[in-house]
Amino acid sequence: MTRDEDSDGGAARDELEGRPWAPAERALLDAALEFYAAAEGVIDLDGSDRPQLRQDADGFKAVRTAMGALEQRVLAAHATGVAPERIAEVARIDREMVRLILQRGGAAPVPSGD
Repeated sequence: MTRDEDSDGGAARDELEGRPWAPAERALLDAALEFYAAAEGVIDLDGSDRPQLRQDADGFKAVRTAMGALEQRVLAAHATGVAPERIAEVARIDREMVRLILQRGGAAPVPSGD
């Protein structure tokens, strides 16, 4: 799924569904991209046998900060009515992780889907 620009001012659209993205969904995607960029910064993909973490305190702090922002965006999206399945899809995170974030953030219980 990709985002593209709409001619009426740049509203992002979900190409598969053809509907505009809610502002909460766009903010969620932005937070997810920030988190993944921060995480990439502390992973050494050129390791001899497998990827390894770089010992970078500033990088780990950036990951923690970005994860906190992502968690807040998950909660905000849910509060505006975005379904947990859509949150998982937009942020590219496991549905169980979404459920745990919502549970930890005090959101109404969300079925695990199992």
